[in-house]
Amino acid sequence: MDRSFLINAPSVVSEIIDGEVIIMNLKSGSYYSSEHIGAVIWSWIESGKTEDEMNRIAVARYDAPPLTISHDLAAFVGQLLDGGLVREVAAPHGGAALNGDDAGPRADKEVFVTPVLCTYTDMRDLLLLDPIHDVDSVGWPKPKESEAG
Repeated sequence: MDRSFLINAPSVVSEIIDGEVIIMNLKSGSYYSSEHIGAVIWSWIESGKTEDEMNRIAVARYDAPPLTISHDLAAFVGQLLDGGLVREVAAPHGGAALNGDDAGPRADKEVFVTPVLCTYTDMRDLLLLDPIHDVDSVGWPKPKESEAG
């Protein structure tokens, strides 16, 4: 069964910079990073590719046994699901079109490295901070009466 995924926006925001994806879950306060293949998989999810499409593209692009690629891709997507970063949705009928770079096997395959999702919680308190609701009706930056002393 082909699965499709969506980013859990608006509570999940991300940016890919120089081959690394940085993802923030604004509900949990955790943030994540993944380099190389992990960032590529994230971009495939953003573009609406199904799990089968991602597997086909990865097998054509990377030099590793297809079962290894399929297993590692599923494990990585499982981590994204567990972290609440993406959610599974019904796969679209027909799927997204594959572009020329993704369509078939390549002679110059890249080395496959298992994608790793690094999780960080050191800034949880800061990311969960809601300064708009931590003030009285006068607003910020006037401190609340209990703090003005």
